[in-house]
Amino acid sequence: MKRDYTSVLQLTDLHLFADPTGLFNNINTRDSFVKVLNHIQQHYENPDIIIITGDLVHDGAVEAYQYIAEALKIFSVPVYYVLGNHDYPENSSQVYPSEFVTTDKHCLLNHWQIILVDSNDQPMPDSYEGEVSYAELQRIKALMASHPDKSTVIAMHHNLPAHNDRGIDYEVRNHQQVMQCFEQLPNIKLVVSGHVHQEFVIVQQGICYLSTPATGYQSLSKSKCITNEAPAYRWLKLYNNGRFETDVRRINVWAS
Repeated sequence: MKRDYTSVLQLTDLHLFADPTGLFNNINTRDSFVKVLNHIQQHYENPDIIIITGDLVHDGAVEAYQYIAEALKIFSVPVYYVLGNHDYPENSSQVYPSEFVTTDKHCLLNHWQIILVDSNDQPMPDSYEGEVSYAELQRIKALMASHPDKSTVIAMHHNLPAHNDRGIDYEVRNHQQVMQCFEQLPNIKLVVSGHVHQEFVIVQQGICYLSTPATGYQSLSKSKCITNEAPAYRWLKLYNNGRFETDVRRINVWAS
């Protein structure tokens, strides 16, 4: 029986190292990433598309970007990505595009489109905050105008709505401008992101904002404390009629 939806797997905040034993906040991020991939294969259907919402690597190594491309070949589906504040664009561009990993920032489906948005414009030293450029907003508007019949997913690294994580209200410096832009585009149904290593769901002005936990460590809201919550990933089912379903799934064995 033909399915009436497209399945999308979201991975975020991998923070991988070239060294397989590399640790981030005392977590072997490669080990936890492998456990996540194994969990997906063992328990759930193969996705149609994979999106990675930033912080693919932590040390900037070309070898780490190469490892991700090789590891995701097990799914044999297109992989789209945006970079996070810990990524190194010059090094990722030495690896991508590759066999399955595309550098395209627009995924056009039969009834939906996914627009991948750079939220790292004008990065500031020692700041976790992001920014979306005027050019990016114009690109989004143009794509929406070109495909007025498509329901739309925005995928970006930083979170837009206020959530008071790490003691700050917003992760994007020009959040108000960006959210006002999105609210004026009626076909944007949801915005998926990562960055804060935790899950939240916030609905504002008809748009569902989803933050997804990391494939590595998780952090406690309003602090930099690391929790014992297991690594996770998000599924999206984008139905042909414009409806969507989503859930976060955690692996049942915590990374060593």
